[in-house]
Amino acid sequence: MLKDRVLSALIGIPVLLFLIYTGGIPLLIFVIILALLALFELYRLLIEMNIRIHLLLLYGSALIFPIIAFIAPAENAESLLFAGLIVYLLMHLLLLVLSFPEYGLGNIGASYLGSCYISVLFSFLILIRKIEPYGFHILLLVFVLTWVCDIGAYFIGTRFGRRALCPTVSPKKTVEGALGGLLSCLVVAYLFHLFFPVLSGKVILLLGFTIGLVVQLGDLVESAIKRIAGVKDSGYLIPGHGGILDRFDSILFSAPAAYFFIKLIML
Repeated sequence: MLKDRVLSALIGIPVLLFLIYTGGIPLLIFVIILALLALFELYRLLIEMNIRIHLLLLYGSALIFPIIAFIAPAENAESLLFAGLIVYLLMHLLLLVLSFPEYGLGNIGASYLGSCYISVLFSFLILIRKIEPYGFHILLLVFVLTWVCDIGAYFIGTRFGRRALCPTVSPKKTVEGALGGLLSCLVVAYLFHLFFPVLSGKVILLLGFTIGLVVQLGDLVESAIKRIAGVKDSGYLIPGHGGILDRFDSILFSAPAAYFFIKLIML
């Protein structure tokens, strides 16, 4: 297992770094593919819950929202993304009427929620990269802090974990592990600031604290979905890590949090 994890990291991290650095069309294509694969895993989980959803609407979101994020001007990207959410909601409600009674409210709700959870949240990777002039550095920092938080929480939790953080959702996660992940974020955020002073020391520590919190939530959300579906992993695409959702569940929360942090506090 450890060998597979290391091999996957050795291959995946350089590719990801290249895409983060390049941005533009390559990053857009990567986000679309990432969203499609994650939506496929989510669809399989929903099948395990006996929930049927309209595949065209579900997979269509992997194109619509990343493209909106890509073409949206920086000054009103949030407004266009919100408009896309409203239009997509109306499309789901229209499906409810036109397909009645094939799809119930539960099916429609699962489709819309799944589209927002994956396609919309992944789109923030594109929005962060478009922040001028430090989009590359900020997006790199988001990935680094997300990974560091996961790693810190795992090792500290394994060694010192005593009190369960959320036992009904994820029995192995501990309060000590969560604090370890948060502390790891703060330390690495400050070290990042020393090498790339794109943000002030206080601001980058606050960003690290924010990401350290939301990463834990992202992991718990995916754990809850898998527990409802009765599966251990969302998929098997990444050796040693499981599926796309297993590997990127935390970034789904840290990317939007970082984006709004930068937009609301710094800009």
